[in-house]
Amino acid sequence: MSEVSDELVFEAELDAPPEKVWRAVATPELRNAWLGEPETGRADVARAEPPSRLDLVWPTPEGDTLISFEIAPGAAGGAHLTIVHRALAPRVVALRRRPRAASRATGWRMAA
Repeated sequence: MSEVSDELVFEAELDAPPEKVWRAVATPELRNAWLGEPETGRADVARAEPPSRLDLVWPTPEGDTLISFEIAPGAAGGAHLTIVHRALAPRVVALRRRPRAASRATGWRMAA
């Protein structure tokens, strides 16, 4: 039986240096322009390790979640970005079991 996970993982190779990607995720105005703002409240920094990792407590209507941005040098000279979105609050749905609910709860647009 497969393990149910309360996290979504997105990975991308970006055509930008890691420092520029860090600036995009660490600067609230730039991050909000790229990813949008939380529906409820504001995102709070839980952990910051410039220029490679940023963890944000991200509020949703169902409860708080944690978004981790991990930035590493990319193979083609850009940056490799890994975004991990984890459920923190007990009311947040098991993300893998209910992908549509996960999309609504977290705000991510997921391709089916």
